[in-house]
Amino acid sequence: MLWLDGNDVVAAVVTSAKPRTQTDVSLNDWAGSGLRVASTVHLSRLDCLEQSLLLAKIGQVSESDAKRLKELWEVWDLYIKPQF
Repeated sequence: MLWLDGNDVVAAVVTSAKPRTQTDVSLNDWAGSGLRVASTVHLSRLDCLEQSLLLAKIGQVSESDAKRLKELWEVWDLYIKPQF
């Protein structure tokens, strides 16, 4: 989960696929985060979900990986512009 907005959760896709784009971040501490395999966060693939749909927490990103995700988000936020 990236952030909570009322009853909605904004989450990024986490996958076992290797990074493919500049907005993909491999988790260095995936095992310590509770994940079973090496994982990548795709910041370009966000979903908005109703919080009640989340049944269980499978892990938590380490502080160092969270810092890397935040740094990349801040860099790409300069380039992501609404197209309307």
